[in-house]
Amino acid sequence: MPGISAGRDRVILALSALVLIFAVAAIGGLPSPHTSVPVFLALYAVAFAAYVVAARAVLRASRPAVVAPVAIVAVCALAHAFVIPARPDLSTDIYRYAWEGRLLLNGYNPFSAPPDDSAFVVLRDADYAHISMQRMPTIYPPLAQAAFYLAARVHPGPTVLKVLFSLFNLGTALVLVRVLRRRGIPASRVLLFAWNPLVIIETGHSGHVDAMASFFLVLALDLWESKRRVWAGIVLGASALVKYLAVALVPWLARRRYVAVLAVMAAAIAAGYFPFLDAGGKLFASLRVYSENWWFNGPPYLALSSFLGDATIARRLLAGGGMAFAVAAAYRERDLARYAYLVFGCMLAVSPTVYPWYLMWILPLLCLFPSRAWIAFSGLVMLSYGVWNVFNDTGEWFVPTWLLALEYAPFYLLLATAASRMKRRAWAPA
Repeated sequence: MPGISAGRDRVILALSALVLIFAVAAIGGLPSPHTSVPVFLALYAVAFAAYVVAARAVLRASRPAVVAPVAIVAVCALAHAFVIPARPDLSTDIYRYAWEGRLLLNGYNPFSAPPDDSAFVVLRDADYAHISMQRMPTIYPPLAQAAFYLAARVHPGPTVLKVLFSLFNLGTALVLVRVLRRRGIPASRVLLFAWNPLVIIETGHSGHVDAMASFFLVLALDLWESKRRVWAGIVLGASALVKYLAVALVPWLARRRYVAVLAVMAAAIAAGYFPFLDAGGKLFASLRVYSENWWFNGPPYLALSSFLGDATIARRLLAGGGMAFAVAAAYRERDLARYAYLVFGCMLAVSPTVYPWYLMWILPLLCLFPSRAWIAFSGLVMLSYGVWNVFNDTGEWFVPTWLLALEYAPFYLLLATAASRMKRRAWAPA
């Protein structure tokens, strides 16, 4: 009966919320997750299991309004609040953010010189030792720098940054509700993003700037679907000014000759970089180093570079394949949101570097295009934090092959199964 089914789903969602919050709070209470990775992964598994149960309840619900979006967003906010006070040590990126905010606050250009420059000795504090790649200038684009500066003005250190990026997550959830309703999809599906423990941990605990870029991406899609396309182009430029991935949507816009949208997007990006032009050739120096040398947790790259015996050729082949896919999808897909989902998925699949927080780009789009493979991978990708066990024991930074197999084999299997089902449907008689 519909009433009984709806009541059962509400009970399931309430219990799932309690388990999720309990597990996330326990993670927030760990004094040092990177030295107790098995405990962290066990708690994350509990949180993820609660999320999967809740996601299934939402997807199968007989009534669109089985749970109010405001309740979903409230649980998301509460879960973030439990991990924001925790010291981030699974990733040290946030210490770099705080450092660059301090540089800007003191009138320095983070693109001009690396943290180990002797001119900055007076600015170093206790968190300086946690900054990675101290010999490289910043890799983070100008709008990200604006967020770092704003947080530094309020208070130095990671906490304000984590609060700021957590607010962006809540904003993403609220904009997603509007997008879902416009498409006639139950707004409760926002749970697929808002309750995903990866979103909560990588933002509330580790404080990654990807939450900000993801917000602007979703806002741009919302503006696009409400026919405010020039504003959508400006906001896409803003997303690219936080992290560069929004540029991947250019082939779709170019294919359909949205010249005005591309022009305002380019103008927004150019305006963002203008205050930092005194860095000269150093403006994109770290980005070049990243694209040519960085690798972590990317099996296709590892396998191809090993087979060819040349890492550079492997990178170029994967990049070429990704660009070819983006161009082909631009011709085939009419829906900008679906194009973004497919292209970001392809980029993650072929990238030499796949950190868990990179999934922040595709997770909001799962509310529109649910995928067992990507939902599962948002849980499995946390196994890559097993790298800390290797590093703590040997001083080397790599994910063991057996751990890569545990992480990726189920994901590839689910992707292949989904592709097979799509092919069967395509050939099925009308």
